[in-house]
This record gives sequence, structure tokens and C-alpha cells, in this order.
Amino acid sequence: MHKNKIISAAKFYDGISEFYDKMIDFENNLALRIKAYQNIFTEQGKAADIGCGIGLDSIALALNGHSVTAFDISPKMIEQTNLNAAKYNVNISSQVHSFQTISKRFSGKFNYVVSVGNTIAHVNTHQLKETINVMYRLLLPGGKIFIHILNYKLIKKQNKRINNIANRDGKIIIRFYDFRGKNLDFNILSFLQNSPKEFKLVTTKHYPHTKDEIGDYLKVAGFTKVKFTKNFSGERFNASNSKDLFVEAVRKL
Repeated sequence: MHKNKIISAAKFYDGISEFYDKMIDFENNLALRIKAYQNIFTEQGKAADIGCGIGLDSIALALNGHSVTAFDISPKMIEQTNLNAAKYNVNISSQVHSFQTISKRFSGKFNYVVSVGNTIAHVNTHQLKETINVMYRLLLPGGKIFIHILNYKLIKKQNKRINNIANRDGKIIIRFYDFRGKNLDFNILSFLQNSPKEFKLVTTKHYPHTKDEIGDYLKVAGFTKVKFTKNFSGERFNASNSKDLFVEAVRKL
């Protein structure tokens, strides 16, 4: 099996930033998130969005009245976040940072920390422990995290390489996996429908963290009221058939 060059998450998302909004169906997903976050975060507060991408969750939170600071490892994604914030007429403070590089001046500054869009799949097991500790540090006592990762246990069980195929205004976007032992390579292949030979392929590493692994690190960090669900509506997660894993947890008072 041919192995494409693995690039960092920053370069990977820089490379797809120009069409990421089409890939994720921005407007429809924004409406879903606005409604969902009204139930998940019932009181307005200060929110950090880590791995903000092009600002989907940040904008949804801001439209719900939260004060939002957005972080992403990709400078081009942050550029798109700023453009989208202006489009939707919301104020978002944006910073180019990974979990590991967020300044300690943000410690204890947030009521909520959000990381949706499979961001934590980009950190290895050692970094995941540190990442959860960072989220704990950013929160005020009683603050809540809301994070998301794909259910890799199901993905590996199904051994299904193709994640998604989309045609967005004549641009074909194919998301697929290469299974590499414990971990996976995540690929995005894109090309114009009428020019398939002029394609672009980018590949990065995904680390398939499980519910139990995440739960253990949350407990060690000091989180309480841990809740695992399969969607924004809060339905119960089932490892054998749920496509996504969402996690809520609260920092001790």
C-alpha cells in the first residue's frame, strides 16, 4: 500500500483551509450548534474554543452571547475564523496555538472549554493527558468542558477506509483512512470534477483515543460529572454503533 507523506496538523489544515467551509457544510452545522449550545451551556460566560478550525463553534457560541477566545494550530484556519466572525458580525479573540502552547495567562479565565471536530485525535496518548490537564487549568472552578472525537473503536472494527465523499460546487472532496497498526493516517483528496488529474492529497496522523482512555485522564485531572454521549442532543454513547463520542465534564468547585 502506498504511503503518502505525513504532515503536521498545522500544515494539514493550512492545506485544506480554502475549501473547509464547503467540506463541513458550514451554514447547516452552524444552525445545529447554535441550538445545541443553548442547552449545553445554559448561562452566558467566557468560552475557549480549542481547535476552532474556521470558527464554526466559536461563532455559534458568540451568537449565543458568550465571550469567545478561539485557538487553532493552523494560521490559515485562524484567518478564516476572523473572516467568518466578521461575516456573522461577532467579536472573537483568535490566537494561533495548540493545546500545548496556550499561555498560562489564560489559566482560570474560562467558564467553558470546547474542543469539537475531532481535535484531540491529533495528539498522541502522552499528549492527551497533558491536553486534558490544560483544559482543566483553563477553567474556572465549576467550569465545563465539551469535547468530541470520532468513535475509532467502531471505525477500526468496520475497517471502512472511506469516511466521506462530497461534491461541493463541482469540487470533489474525499476523506479516507489508512490503517497503520494502532494508529491511522487521515487523508483528504480533493479535485475539480472536470479536472481529476489535478488533485491535491494531504495526510496527517490520527490517534484513536477511546472512551475509557479519555475517562481515566479526566478523572486523574480532577474532573467530575463526566458524561459520554453520541451527539449534540445528549443521547447515550454506545461504543458498538455510535459514530461520534462527545464528552462533558466539570472542574471541581
